[in-house]
Amino acid sequence: MKQSSLLIPDSHATLGTKGEDPSQLFLVNAGFLSAFQEQQYVFLPLAMRVIDNIKYIVTEELEKLSAVEFQLPVQSSVLGEEYLTKFLSKEQNNTSVEIPIHLYQIQTALVPTTDVKSPFLTNVESTFLDVFSFHDSQKSLQENYHQFEKMFERILKRCELAFQSVLALDEKPEEKDTKELIALSDLGDETFVTSTVGEYRAKLDIATRLSTTKKSHATFLPLVHEALPSEIDTTSDNWLSYRLLRIGKQPIILFYKAKDRLNLTKVRQFLDGKVMEVRKVDTQKYFGQPLASLDFRRLPENIWYLGDLEVENMTNANLLSPIEGTYYKNVNPLREFTNAKFADFVYVNEGDTAPDGTGELHLKKGMKIGKLFQKRLLDDSTLKGEKRFNIGHYQLDLSRLFLMIAHQHSHESGILWPIEVAPFDVHLIPENLGDAYQVQLAKEVEMILANQEYEVLLDDRELIIDEKIREATLIGCPIVILIGKKAVEGIVELKIAASKANIEVRKEELMDTLEILLQTAE
Repeated sequence: MKQSSLLIPDSHATLGTKGEDPSQLFLVNAGFLSAFQEQQYVFLPLAMRVIDNIKYIVTEELEKLSAVEFQLPVQSSVLGEEYLTKFLSKEQNNTSVEIPIHLYQIQTALVPTTDVKSPFLTNVESTFLDVFSFHDSQKSLQENYHQFEKMFERILKRCELAFQSVLALDEKPEEKDTKELIALSDLGDETFVTSTVGEYRAKLDIATRLSTTKKSHATFLPLVHEALPSEIDTTSDNWLSYRLLRIGKQPIILFYKAKDRLNLTKVRQFLDGKVMEVRKVDTQKYFGQPLASLDFRRLPENIWYLGDLEVENMTNANLLSPIEGTYYKNVNPLREFTNAKFADFVYVNEGDTAPDGTGELHLKKGMKIGKLFQKRLLDDSTLKGEKRFNIGHYQLDLSRLFLMIAHQHSHESGILWPIEVAPFDVHLIPENLGDAYQVQLAKEVEMILANQEYEVLLDDRELIIDEKIREATLIGCPIVILIGKKAVEGIVELKIAASKANIEVRKEELMDTLEILLQTAE
């Protein structure tokens, strides 16, 4: 491919105040992307070559699992899963359709935006891979679910992406065993935890820890309500905090350690309902007393008490009172709240013990690029021969994957694309097109590489060599071949970006040398 034939605009503009990630500017300045409208970007030919390479990896891996492609209309109001469920229910009487079956589509769709630092990651459109597997038993689904998880891991490893597969929240009642694929990035809007030992990985909103508070044999001291000392640390380990909640009209008080953060997601999961915080003005309505004078010792009997696991075995703890300037001393949850239920209701903290007790938890940031979950659905009951399928849904955001590969593989001067997704394998750069020897050697080298099925980008433009090299660094092909003054001797300069190898080699020895250097780079 001649570089002059590619649509590469001469752009050196920035993309607004949000663009703190250099890779995003590299993508514009190298001619991969162009701004279109607010939160919309044009994928130019270089970007499309990368995305096509990603799609090739995806389809190659899908074929290994005998997945077949289908395509819904772009503007269809019917979801792929809904259509396939009804279609397969009807076709079950057709002996040519056998379960399990795996189907996928790759299609562009509108996506909700999120408030993240990088402007490209809020693009309102993305190209998604959606895979559906249909099974007649839970066992079959479970086996295939793990196969597809491994398949996604192979895809991302071939893209040389640093990622984690993490446990995530089941967003709907019929969903289960949800996992998300997170690309590692300090600019990401997702927080997850990993354990220093073992394989525990989970999104922050569902991550759990091992409770380390041991049962105390200390004597319960009398509960006291008194003035708060002027100098006291209310976030120390022996201080409690509370939250006034409700589910419907049912009032709830939840206690947890003051140093922790309450996780309402866990509370909602525990109560299996819509839990809301009680507004100050509604305290009288639900708790029988206004907030300013709320006394925990004189509450209505209908109140539910909940406590975090770390609270259950605390003895003689302190609790800030809703009454200004006062606190409760010698609070013993098992004595004060005899009907309380205890569970994990808080966010984990950096350094907490992993739930299996074998390692420490560490918080990391990243960007969600995929999701896997299992689903059990009953098809339309009006259909003849009612069928129930066990369904697996596996999704990968290919547009965001493209951006995250660029992000992770950017450096101070440009992007170094992984070899399997790079827009071209080789960037061939003759220094001087006015030199007949250089032009002829460039043609010969291009032919040699093409015969070995290398994709070659030939810089055929009349520019100074420094400008050509600068742009080549931005584009980021894994192999660069410079043809200069030694062209008359049949010698080229070979550069392997990953290993920073740089060697002069004769045309006849190019392929053997290239093979050795690429193996070394791996």
